[in-house]
Amino acid sequence: MTGTSQSTTGRRRRARPLVAFAILCAALIATAAVSSAGAQNAKVVAKNAKVLGKTKRTPPPSCPNRKHPNRCQGVGRVTGFPLLADGVKRPFRVQRNGKLVAWSIDLSRPTKNQRNFFGSIFKGKKFGKAPSARMAVLEQDKRHRRKYKLLRQGPTVNLAGALGHKEIFTLDKPLRIRKGQTVALSYPSWASNFAHNHLSAHDNQWRASRSKQKCAPPNSNPDVVKRWARNSKSQQKVGSTRTYGCDYAGGRLLYWAYYVPG
Repeated sequence: MTGTSQSTTGRRRRARPLVAFAILCAALIATAAVSSAGAQNAKVVAKNAKVLGKTKRTPPPSCPNRKHPNRCQGVGRVTGFPLLADGVKRPFRVQRNGKLVAWSIDLSRPTKNQRNFFGSIFKGKKFGKAPSARMAVLEQDKRHRRKYKLLRQGPTVNLAGALGHKEIFTLDKPLRIRKGQTVALSYPSWASNFAHNHLSAHDNQWRASRSKQKCAPPNSNPDVVKRWARNSKSQQKVGSTRTYGCDYAGGRLLYWAYYVPG
């Protein structure tokens, strides 16, 4: 197996979502098999590791919305990271050298129709319509601040069995991280770890691996939207450099990274 997981929440409470179009303005998820770990494993991670992305207040994911199904939002086919989360600047910028040992993600459980909708737009070759994600360690170019190099990445996790839960995934092979680097999340397909309801655009912003000309589809025609999504890809080639030309305000990617300094 490529990693282990531990569920830390029960059934997801309902949360009112966002505008349907925001589905397209979110981040992507990669994929691998989810294996279960004992509670003891999660306790070890929580006890010994520092947390990147922690804030005083954490909103719930904004999907499903049974009253307004078309306003459900998710993230897909992109690599992204928060610039601001609950007013905290650069919450995923590494402050000390160490090793990334685990990561977690807070996923809602969209309705069957909503899952099919996300899957049809953001589907990938390897995992089809299933949601997926992986950790990514980025280094910002000192001269071109919008460019980031992918240094290392974790295994892709298939998240189909984790919908409706907050899951912790431990890394069998920890990832080395250095001060100044950024821990991002890559979405080969899609995921429902996106929050938007009642979030301040001033205090919640995130950056995505899309060119500034392609931050959103030119219109809401379903065929145009699908073409836009299929042309968007997460950064998954280690050693590659990508321009992160799109900043989105009023939304938050719900993930966290656990690392051991040293």
